[in-house]
Amino acid sequence: MAKKRKVKKSVLVAMSIVVFFVIYGLAFYLGTYLDNKDNPKVETKEDESVDERPLMKQLSSKKKIYMSNEQVENIKVDEIYWDEVKYEFTKFSQVRKSEKFTPIYTGYSDDGVRFSTDLNLFRIYTVNEEVYYKIPISEKTQFEKVLNGSIYTSFDFVKKYKTWKNVIISYGDEKKTIHKWKYDDLVYKMSSKRIVGKIQPEKNKDRSKYNFTIDIEGDNYTLKIETMGKDYVKISSDKGEAYYEVSIALYEYLREEIFKLPSDSDDEE
Repeated sequence: MAKKRKVKKSVLVAMSIVVFFVIYGLAFYLGTYLDNKDNPKVETKEDESVDERPLMKQLSSKKKIYMSNEQVENIKVDEIYWDEVKYEFTKFSQVRKSEKFTPIYTGYSDDGVRFSTDLNLFRIYTVNEEVYYKIPISEKTQFEKVLNGSIYTSFDFVKKYKTWKNVIISYGDEKKTIHKWKYDDLVYKMSSKRIVGKIQPEKNKDRSKYNFTIDIEGDNYTLKIETMGKDYVKISSDKGEAYYEVSIALYEYLREEIFKLPSDSDDEE
């Protein structure tokens, strides 16, 4: 009888141990499940790779660039002018970081590569890295000219009407002053397709029945826009000039709304 009770006691101890481990296992599993539910696993894309190229190569490969200076901000640079800026890069030499650096021009790409220059040094940087380049003394004037052309002959710059102070539109000897509350109407009609050379626009101007000139006085700058037929404009400033193919909406707006001129359907397109 004593032996039977002893066996039963051993069985109970063994069963207790088994039950303990089962309960412990269930508790551990449940805890792990709840943790994973509250903190889902973040999946990483294997095809996402960090661009490890030198910053100069990264910047030079960008297509969408925006530039600012002390007068204007976030001007989209046309690709043909960005090519001219990139050509200037080939003349720079990398140097150590300088503590004396106050930028005059700044810019950035649409994916986070930034740059700035005081016309002595050129800095390229991201959140993790920065490099400096020396601009040769013999290239400073040309580099500044290219930067100014990139900004002040950009079609995006032309449309920054909040910096306009006075606008006069001319047709021959007739002049019209545009009131400030109509600036946005004028800008709405301005839509560029692409930057072009001068030959075709100048030919169109000679063939066109009507041509108009828009003189803009802005904050520390002056600007002239000349229609060259329906499809082209010439943008001129003291920083440079450029020709653009544009929507005919600007030409028609000036003809119909501003000067009330008859149709010119016999114009060559």
